[in-house]
Amino acid sequence: MEKRYAFVARALTEAIADGRHPVGSVLPTEFELADQFAVSRSTVRAAMQELQASGLVSRKRNAGTRVEAASPAKGRDGFTQALNTIEAVQQFGTETERHVQRVADIVADSELASQLGCRPGRRWLCISSLRTIPGDVTQTPICWTDVYIDGAFADEVRAKMGGHHEIFGTLVEKISGRRFVEIRQDISAVGVSDAMAEPLKAMTGAHALSIRRQYLFASNELAEVSLSIHPADRYRYSTRLLRRQDTNG
Repeated sequence: MEKRYAFVARALTEAIADGRHPVGSVLPTEFELADQFAVSRSTVRAAMQELQASGLVSRKRNAGTRVEAASPAKGRDGFTQALNTIEAVQQFGTETERHVQRVADIVADSELASQLGCRPGRRWLCISSLRTIPGDVTQTPICWTDVYIDGAFADEVRAKMGGHHEIFGTLVEKISGRRFVEIRQDISAVGVSDAMAEPLKAMTGAHALSIRRQYLFASNELAEVSLSIHPADRYRYSTRLLRRQDTNG
């Protein structure tokens, strides 16, 4: 007999696919879904985890469950990330575990400034971490990430980072009292470097994706940059492109 959470997950997947819950919309609350399907909230939460793992939805505390794709992302074993909004990027922190490797104050030289897209001499707090999938007994990292946070927030980030489990961008927003209005993302194909091979448990030169994300406040104010290396067999990026509506009737 099909488990109740699997039934709920399948029913919601079908509802999303046929447009009853379009991309960008927010699903009913756990209470409402529990009433709709005559199940417990724990059953609804298990179903939501299924949808989240498939890339269909993203979840954020106090913001509900947002539909991110019309169909599940399919691919090889590993981590699939469906990114259509800033909130979906922020969701990454709740779906993976961070293992901090080092924390350092950095002054950008010309080479680093070029990588980050900032001026040389700018001060940053750099937090380097490995990310793993919860429950993975092998603890195989899905990426190495260097997060560069504007030096103006360095002291407060250091003091609060221990109890913060989301991405650091949400912590910067809380500290600054401002919200990021734009994330600029660049993806390129690279090989795993000698320095990255051992911590990532990968072969030197293995195929990987390099992802740079620049976090900006209003007026193009750059406050954070992340540089990530994802071994190709452990990560898949998924997005959905729509045709622009014809405004000429």
